[in-house]
Amino acid sequence: MENTIAEAALIEKAQAFIPILKERAQQAERDRCMPKDTDTDFREAGFYRALQPARYGGLELDYGAQTMFARELGRACASSAWVGGILACHGWMAGMMPDEAQAEIWGDDADVAVSTSFLPIGVKVERKGDVLNISGRWRFSSGVDHCRWAIVLVIVPPENGEGPPDPVFAMIDLNECLIEATWNSAGLAGTGSNDIVVASADIPPHRVMRVMGLRGEETAGSKANDSYLYRLPLFAVFPFNIIGPALGAARGALDDVIEDLTSRQSVTGADLSKAATVHTRIGQASALIDSADALVEKIRETIVQKGRAGEEFKMDERARYRLNLGHVAQNCCDAVDALLPLTGGRGLEVTHPMQRAWRDVHAVAQHIGLVWDVQTGLYGNVRLGHGSPDPKL
Repeated sequence: MENTIAEAALIEKAQAFIPILKERAQQAERDRCMPKDTDTDFREAGFYRALQPARYGGLELDYGAQTMFARELGRACASSAWVGGILACHGWMAGMMPDEAQAEIWGDDADVAVSTSFLPIGVKVERKGDVLNISGRWRFSSGVDHCRWAIVLVIVPPENGEGPPDPVFAMIDLNECLIEATWNSAGLAGTGSNDIVVASADIPPHRVMRVMGLRGEETAGSKANDSYLYRLPLFAVFPFNIIGPALGAARGALDDVIEDLTSRQSVTGADLSKAATVHTRIGQASALIDSADALVEKIRETIVQKGRAGEEFKMDERARYRLNLGHVAQNCCDAVDALLPLTGGRGLEVTHPMQRAWRDVHAVAQHIGLVWDVQTGLYGNVRLGHGSPDPKL
């Protein structure tokens, strides 16, 4: 009950931010980074702490709370919604780290935010006993300019050259890194998904967790934090952290188009709100978005129930989560595709809200966790008895 009340409070705060974020949306795109004022507002609202362990000042809400508030924020600015939801997700991931690492992050300040990067470029790894020395570049770290720590993917070579490499997540102090403003994207332009550059950083064992140990079993963090959150199969449910902004942007685009059509006439003087083809597009977009919302909420309910009960997440269920969330992303794309022609030439201007929503929704759907071809291939393999092609699942 307490979780439900706290989540409802976050959603209410997100709804109150809609007019403010609409005013700041162009600034976010222009600066290619979420405004500092928005970061301050999000911290005060508690968005980043949604899934953070309660032991360290977090709200420790049910999984998917980040999706629900990001869905509301996305109605105004998908970039800001992306940062708000994804930094909340990183609090969840950090909650799986050893307790000593969690204490480093939040021991002195519960409002510290954490970024991530799953895309290493030219990374070198050297073993120094049980310490890893890493250097290189990590791309696409959303919201990194608002963070103090980062969790990055590192592929550790086998000892003595025997066996396969071991993917791990390593926690690094961003004060030891260079953040390069490399983000320049057509969609989600205001997320500040910049590069983390490391000249040399020593990573002690307590700042490392094995990727293959995050498939639904006990984690180092779950031993300290008594919540199902930190035992969830990370890559099976990860797309919940990124789908919220697409749902919100599609819904916001629908609302904006309806408001526009009912408050103006075309250049010919005709009332476009009476055109049958307009009705068809509005109806199509509404049905697509409503069904996407319903599917997300249904899957989320199942995950929370299974997590609380300590039940096993079977492989076909994991693959189905990924498949259905990919389908939700497709629904959002189809919805904004149906709506864009209703804006006419104005909808081609990069500053037009409909244009921004169209670009942002398609950008969300480009994430590897939602790409339709990837999810259908994964599900087909599992469903036909060939197992998961993704060992991390």
